[in-house]
Amino acid sequence: MIRQLNVGSYKAFLILGNNEAEKSVKRSVIINISLRFLDEVVACGNDEIADAVCYFDLIKFIDNKLENKKFNLLERAVQFLYDEISGYLSNNNILKRIEIIKINPPVKNLGKASFICSDW
Repeated sequence: MIRQLNVGSYKAFLILGNNEAEKSVKRSVIINISLRFLDEVVACGNDEIADAVCYFDLIKFIDNKLENKKFNLLERAVQFLYDEISGYLSNNNILKRIEIIKINPPVKNLGKASFICSDW
């Protein structure tokens, strides 16, 4: 049985761009996170939040880590977030899939661009 937590369509704001004009304002991005549990999730049986990954706390953690960060590339932003979430969870039996979607990048007729780091 696969057990997976999805935290999707989380809107955040990043300083993201490869030139000073792009970095002059925070850009709107969408963050999608999936956590796939290789072991039994105790919270599925006991209904205790202490035994679950709390997505409220996870989002607070992400906001804190991204608050003053600047990135040239979407790829680096995703890798940074993947690494930080990996450390936060500190459980090798959780596979992670992290996606950041840049909304309306400064490319004519392009609505979005995204990058993913994933264990699967």
